[in-house]
Amino acid sequence: MRKLLTAFILFFSLLSVTLHAQQIKGRVIDKTTSEPLPFANIVVLDNNTAATGTVTDADGNFALASEAETKNIKISYLGYITKDTIASRSTFNTIMLAQDANLLDEVVIKATRKIFKMENGGISTDVANSPLSSLGTANDVLEKLPFVVKDGDALSVLGKGTPLIYINNRLVRNANELERLSSTNIKKVTVITNPGPEYDATVSAVIRIEATRPPGEGLGGEVFGKLDFRNKLSSTTSVDLNYRINNLDIFGYYWYNDNRRKVENYLERLLETDQQATNVIGDGVEMHHYENHYAEGGLNYMFNENHSIGGKYIYETSPKTNINLDLPTRVYINNTLADELCSTSLFEMDSRSHLLNAYYTGSLATWLKVQLDFDYASGDSKNRQTSLTTRTDEETVATRSLQDYDLYAAKLTLTTPVWGSELKYGIEYSRTTNEQNYIVDDNEGAEDLESNTNLSKQKLFAAFANYSRSINKWAFSLGARFENVNFDYFENANRVDEQSRTYNDFFPTASISYQGEKIQMMLGYRATISRPSYYQLRNGIQFDDPYTYETGNPYLKPTKVSDISYSLLWRDVKFMASYKIYSNRTLFVPQQYKDMNIVLYRPENLKNSQNLSVSAYYSPRFGIWKPTVGMGVSKDFLAYTAVRKEKFDDPYLFYSFQNTFELPAGFVLMADIQGRTKGHSALMYMYDNFSLNMRLTKKFFNDKLILNLQGQDVLGTSKSKYGMNVYPVTSLADKKNDTQAVILSVRYKFNATRSKYKGESASEAERGRL
Repeated sequence: MRKLLTAFILFFSLLSVTLHAQQIKGRVIDKTTSEPLPFANIVVLDNNTAATGTVTDADGNFALASEAETKNIKISYLGYITKDTIASRSTFNTIMLAQDANLLDEVVIKATRKIFKMENGGISTDVANSPLSSLGTANDVLEKLPFVVKDGDALSVLGKGTPLIYINNRLVRNANELERLSSTNIKKVTVITNPGPEYDATVSAVIRIEATRPPGEGLGGEVFGKLDFRNKLSSTTSVDLNYRINNLDIFGYYWYNDNRRKVENYLERLLETDQQATNVIGDGVEMHHYENHYAEGGLNYMFNENHSIGGKYIYETSPKTNINLDLPTRVYINNTLADELCSTSLFEMDSRSHLLNAYYTGSLATWLKVQLDFDYASGDSKNRQTSLTTRTDEETVATRSLQDYDLYAAKLTLTTPVWGSELKYGIEYSRTTNEQNYIVDDNEGAEDLESNTNLSKQKLFAAFANYSRSINKWAFSLGARFENVNFDYFENANRVDEQSRTYNDFFPTASISYQGEKIQMMLGYRATISRPSYYQLRNGIQFDDPYTYETGNPYLKPTKVSDISYSLLWRDVKFMASYKIYSNRTLFVPQQYKDMNIVLYRPENLKNSQNLSVSAYYSPRFGIWKPTVGMGVSKDFLAYTAVRKEKFDDPYLFYSFQNTFELPAGFVLMADIQGRTKGHSALMYMYDNFSLNMRLTKKFFNDKLILNLQGQDVLGTSKSKYGMNVYPVTSLADKKNDTQAVILSVRYKFNATRSKYKGESASEAERGRL
């Protein structure tokens, strides 16, 4: 493996040196803020006459072919003083332009800017020059973007699933990071639907947020507060501070959330066997109370434009997470009332995690940029469930689930210009240990429950390379990723050979795109993998209620996906289609537990299935009104044949109608409708849903103070109703999830310096499994 790794790096390094010895490289930046200047004009002068030239890319970088050691060049950019200088082949040329105050005072530009653009394997949105900049937070912006769906607090990309989210190349590890980023500080957002091989093979979509880093020395920060009025009052507060002196940033962040919810449940489940039909009907209430703390601190230092280092520590804890469930239940056997009981369950969860991230990023040579990241993560959780069932006598079941894990990871990414374009390549390594203990303290009325322990150990090595090139209006990208995974599984301290495996997988990716004046489009292919979570691999039987158990499946295999996608931008129309082919798709399947009238839910692999997802959006503008109409369809091609052949392929439609009104005095009003029709999602049959959300936003004191008033599910029509019909079990759940709410948020920022931390992640997918 070491020889393969050495040869891999040496080959690409030698190739890069050979191909790029004849190029002048550099970057154009703002002299005051050090921000890159995209699309600046670079002209090569020959006897004071323009000979050849180029423009900088979106990051301010440029490359010029040159057989001579030096070239006289002229750099110009609207609003800046034109500069003549000498660029050298032997160094990376950082060119600083000063703003032309006189010119800026005189220039008035009236034009219609394109808000949406096809780039980087996806669609970018110019947030800074749209009403989206007034929404409040990054979370608010993302849920407004085409092809992005927000369900509760979870974000997903249509047809792609849960995305990785980056802010200025830094991985977002917690949803509250999106709450702390003000929409006024966002320049653009790119939704990448065909990620390159530098991302983990589990990644199907990426959202990259490009935020401004305002200049300024000294102490700066933001204070945020939110009150959530629904059945119970919830609150969120945060403080974000940064102290900058010269090239050093010291930063800290604290976030606290106290969340209370009420959920009304109606549950019905029928278990049919040759002997009898058992119908269990429950109608009760859940009360949720979550208390979460998130603290982050660190520093970063920029030696110059070419070299930066940093490190940070993150601590998360949920010391108070309680769920109280009261569920009066009636049990019918062969349509005759056989049992009446009340199950009262208390779920108490306590978790904490630690993460240490360190990075170096810089240009070691004119032909080599380096990003090196290290992660160490550890954590533990303690979950206790106490269930009291009242029949003639009281029966108590008390169990505990304990988890401990630690993770070490490193990732090296190298970038080299090749033939006027870019080659990105690198390696990753991670080592994970995860132990789970299931302890039965009391099993009165559930004598089959037993304590057990399982331990998982995994080592992952990956190597990747991706080459991208643009030719006129066409862009091409081709890459591959190789992963070697050694997984060992231990049950009650004994290694289980059948469940311990070694995987060697190869994941290709490719895309071709066209950017014309009126039409932009992209066709892409990506192979991905989804490894089961460590919780899914557990081997113990978990008690839910007297008639429902859960378990894991240590024999689960990873799910492999081949994804073909197509995107189109034409005027105000945006279109995307995705076709996925699954191998060993993981499904949560109900079955009879032994010969008892108890249902056991267990994850299993389905050998083959497919999904087709198609969506389109239309975004015109009429004066102060900017509507966006979206509609799409999703259809699974899935059959489950474990007992009898059953198809789960009813398509469902989803739709949205977003309305933004830019009102006088700086007010922004939004009214959004979203919903879906009936249809299958995997084995689940989802019923129709509809909701109306409204928002009023106002900025004060030169955008330092932002007030947001929201009404969620204004009409109270949102519901979570779904069913499953997998022989011998038929089930229905109808939940009212306390979605109707009034939310008031306040954000105030002062001396808005932001950290220039450039650390990414070496372990995003593996941490997600934990």
